[in-house]
Amino acid sequence: MRTLNTMVLGAAVAAAALTAGAPAQAAAQTSTTTVTTAAASCSQVRVYRPEMRKGHVAATGWAIGCSRNQRVKIMLKRKRWWGWQEISTATWYGAGKKTLYKGCKRGTTFTYQLQGQVSYYAGSKYVVHNGYSPKMRAKCP
Repeated sequence: MRTLNTMVLGAAVAAAALTAGAPAQAAAQTSTTTVTTAAASCSQVRVYRPEMRKGHVAATGWAIGCSRNQRVKIMLKRKRWWGWQEISTATWYGAGKKTLYKGCKRGTTFTYQLQGQVSYYAGSKYVVHNGYSPKMRAKCP
């Protein structure tokens, strides 16, 4: 939605500049907005802070604008004394949205975090982009 708003805003600014008499500046601004928006959306996955619901933890990851050759993976993690434990994962290709659910034992308290990963080949090199959600400390109801 933010990507669409940015592109619409760029088009509105360009239209206003054209009527004001600055066509070259308006054309340059429109192309810059579109290029930066398109480049940013394919190299990231949006990960949202996990939520505590009755009896389970839910976490959502959303890949926007990714092509079918880009692999998206989201991992729900729980903080342990020895590091982060991966408790649930989902993998898919291309754009889309997935929600992970993991049951919890009543009365337990843990710190949760969602990690998102986009990976693809760029030329002869394998590229991986990681993103992390804010941490959530919660007690299972």
